Amino acid sequence: MKGTKLICILILIQFGFQYSHAQEITLEDGSFKILFEEKNVVLQFTYDSLQVGKYKVEADYVNKKVTEMNKKQEGKGDEWAREWIAQRKEKFEPAFTDGFKSSSGLKISQDAKYTLIFHTTYIEQGFSTAGIMVHKNPEVRGELILVETQGEHKIVAKANLTKAMGKAGPHFETGDHVDEAYFEAGSAAGPFVINN
Repeated sequence: MKGTKLICILILIQFGFQYSHAQEITLEDGSFKILFEEKNVVLQFTYDSLQVGKYKVEADYVNKKVTEMNKKQEGKGDEWAREWIAQRKEKFEPAFTDGFKSSSGLKISQDAKYTLIFHTTYIEQGFSTAGIMVHKNPEVRGELILVETQGEHKIVAKANLTKAMGKAGPHFETGDHVDEAYFEAGSAAGPFVINN
């Protein structure tokens, strides 16, 4: 009986810890407040110099996964690599956009005066073991960069975003729950760019 209570307490503590960390956004340069007077913004996404988990270089992570999966089943790794890139447009970017639109009140338009770039610098896929006693949540980190859409794309403002988390889970598919982290990132970015 005591063992069961202890396990329940540990799970509740872990659950609370898991959701106690909100996204953190730090203004690095300039001001985003100019968007307060705008109704529309262009949204763009970049992934240069992406770190994935413990891999400082994305290509190292991809090559390792492709090699491992192709050894188990020929062509499976190559299929995974295609999905690894495709999920950006199919899952991550729409999730960020939905979160951003609902929290900022701005509409997304290719004709807007300003472009907000979300440059992803880090992705953690996350994992969990049986009974969720050991887990790591998916996480996304990146830079918010506001530029003038026309001309030389002059940088107006820049901020760093960290601790955008998804739920822990088995993550058998490439993007499972990482899209939730992108939604959280977009939801946090919306009010930040209006007020900072």
